[in-house]
Amino acid sequence: MHSDSHTDPLASMPLFADLPPSERALLLEKMQLLSLRKGEFLVRQGDEADCLYYVLRGRLDVLRDGHLLVAEIGSGEPVGEIAFFADTRRTADVVASRDSQLLRLGREQFRQVSALQPALVEAILRTFGRRLANATAGAPPLPPRVPNTIGLCQAGEVAIPEELIQALAQALAQEDGACRVISGADLPSGLDPADTPVFSDWIAQQERQSGRLLVITGQGHLEWDHAALRHCDQLLLCGRLQQASEPAQPVPLAGLEAEMIGRFRPRHIGLLLWRENEQQPVAGTARWLALRPAHLHHHVVLGNRKHFARVARLLSGRALGAVFGGGGALGAGHIGALRALFDAGLELDIVGGTSIGSTVAMACAAGEDPRAMMEAYNYFFLQRKAFGRYTPPVYGLVDHRHVDNSLRERYGTLQLEDLSLNCYVVAANLSTNQREILRQGPCWEAMRMSASIPVALPPWINPRGEVLVDGGLIDNVPTSVMHGIKPGPNLVFMLSPGERWEVKAAYAQLPSRLRQLWQLITGGKGHADFPRIGQTVARSMQISSNSTLVASRHSGDLLIEPPTVPGMALTAWKMGTAQEQAGYEYTCRWLEQQGGLDGLQAWRRGQR
Repeated sequence: MHSDSHTDPLASMPLFADLPPSERALLLEKMQLLSLRKGEFLVRQGDEADCLYYVLRGRLDVLRDGHLLVAEIGSGEPVGEIAFFADTRRTADVVASRDSQLLRLGREQFRQVSALQPALVEAILRTFGRRLANATAGAPPLPPRVPNTIGLCQAGEVAIPEELIQALAQALAQEDGACRVISGADLPSGLDPADTPVFSDWIAQQERQSGRLLVITGQGHLEWDHAALRHCDQLLLCGRLQQASEPAQPVPLAGLEAEMIGRFRPRHIGLLLWRENEQQPVAGTARWLALRPAHLHHHVVLGNRKHFARVARLLSGRALGAVFGGGGALGAGHIGALRALFDAGLELDIVGGTSIGSTVAMACAAGEDPRAMMEAYNYFFLQRKAFGRYTPPVYGLVDHRHVDNSLRERYGTLQLEDLSLNCYVVAANLSTNQREILRQGPCWEAMRMSASIPVALPPWINPRGEVLVDGGLIDNVPTSVMHGIKPGPNLVFMLSPGERWEVKAAYAQLPSRLRQLWQLITGGKGHADFPRIGQTVARSMQISSNSTLVASRHSGDLLIEPPTVPGMALTAWKMGTAQEQAGYEYTCRWLEQQGGLDGLQAWRRGQR
């Protein structure tokens, strides 16, 4: 095997770095160099495992059953070693997610090398063992891998401004320490982008020398555009939010983006929508997303460094996420915790929640101040009494029209996708028996779905005829959703229902049907300590929070769990102000224990 890029390509691979140069040279002679174009298959599920592969440069996706992404493999990593050593058939497809080069070692060549180099077998088995250990530690949703090479591509009819390119490059450099912008003008004289092996070597050299690359397209060099984007880990589509196309129609795809969208998996596609100034409203994002399957979308204003810094954190795997759990009136504790964090200067990059946590997440994503959040809380639950109007108990106990009107008044025409931050809301889908993750659509509808407490409110019926209820039924603190959306640090806000729930009432004291009817007619309270419908349902939805507590301890997330004030209950809306203050005071102490804002920022960057 021969490589023009450098004489010892195995030296940069951790798997072979400890081998003497002479042994690496012998191994290299037994290997075959392979080149894959973006989208080409390396192996197919069910194939015989008659060889090992090592990724020299590029990146590959591992797909189970043709579509389920179970792993991403990058430079220096082996491919197919489990099936090779087990002498079984391939258990998944492996597809190049960008133009890649690999080294192939056949079974007979492996026998020859291992007879001469026992250290090679030991190194491979160590890697094999680490992969098995990682697999048995649990299988959370696979977060997107941090991209090394990001390709910028014009979306819509307006070219990408130079100001945007420079602002993003500067933000990435400040976050990572290095970022180089390259375009077709940087190609050495005589280098043809159509010459795949030579061009791949050149791109790999730029990555080694410069770290993260920001690849620019759309400057009139079509061969460069196609070849360069095939070598990118992420496709970042950049469009001017306000376009001249029909308001009710999707924004049409531009030429290059139309070709490239189908070559990237949605999890590797981002959409950056820019505006010239803050006065331009954020609206119509759904028109962009209709034809562009973006994993994340970003709203930025040219000249706003904070906006580009947030995008850089999301691209570099250091974005700070916040997950807010459900818990009824205790949700005021979330607001108090945010007041302490925001007063200290902390910024969140992406948010999500369930039930009352959805309200707080959407308020964060909309840029609301915690004090304004608390005013809205008191108005909604105390003055408007959104959950205080009852109805005959056929479909629910609470008048859903009053709730719906209150939610419409609170959120107006605001859409989830138009919020400043990426935001998700979780509901429980009783038709599919699965979690429903909402990232687009009217905010009031998302809130109504996520907080449709069974029995209290009628369920929500979506356009497909599926039945949705409160997300707390299935995932009260949806951290795994955040882990599946992005890598990196998260703050998890949990609401504790307080002390162990024990009552003085005995089951035998439960009144008869006629007596309960009489109590309902006369307004009698019966046995004051016997659990009521609302208490039982709300408390039941807190059970899943315990599993989140355990998961957070193993994921590296930080947990914020304010104490419950005496007398507080899941429906005690009048005690919201006291609970907010308790959340604030608790988080001030918690923040001090973390070393203040500097300590949290160090944790976010992985420095502690």
